[in-house]
Amino acid sequence: MADTKKQNILYRGITGFVHSVDSLSTRVGKFAMYLVFVMMAILLYESVARLFFNRSQLWAVEMTQFVMAIYYTLGGAYVLLIGGHVRMDLLFHRWSPKNQALSDVITFAISIMYMGVLWYGGYKGLAYAIKYKQVSYSSWHPSMIPVKFLIQVGLTLMFLQMISELIKSIAQLTGREIK
Repeated sequence: MADTKKQNILYRGITGFVHSVDSLSTRVGKFAMYLVFVMMAILLYESVARLFFNRSQLWAVEMTQFVMAIYYTLGGAYVLLIGGHVRMDLLFHRWSPKNQALSDVITFAISIMYMGVLWYGGYKGLAYAIKYKQVSYSSWHPSMIPVKFLIQVGLTLMFLQMISELIKSIAQLTGREIK
């Protein structure tokens, strides 16, 4: 009886983690998709300023690159959640759900290790930027801290989403559902 109660508590905890991460990934991802319009606005402003007023903006292209990096990093977890990343689907769709789940377990386990290394590198880069007040070497010298911080937030969320996807794949492989 006590084992069943412990299993139920563990199941509720795991389910809560999965739902929380999935919900956060959805909200952040839906926010991130609007950053495309921010990039478009910056580039439109630069084009109008250059063509009609002969006033090129030194910051526009670099700022667009920063927004793009934040866009794809913050949106990565949501894309992972909805299954939007590129997958070699040549054989995968023909496999049984259990074989698909096994393939996903192996893939996510390897990806989590890679993401851990990437996260650590991002953390070290952010720590460096904070310690030395790092700025870009461009002509307008913006601080790199906000960009590196938001990229680190995106990497953290992607790491958590990979764990969530791994848990869902293990549940599917063992015949359980996370509802």
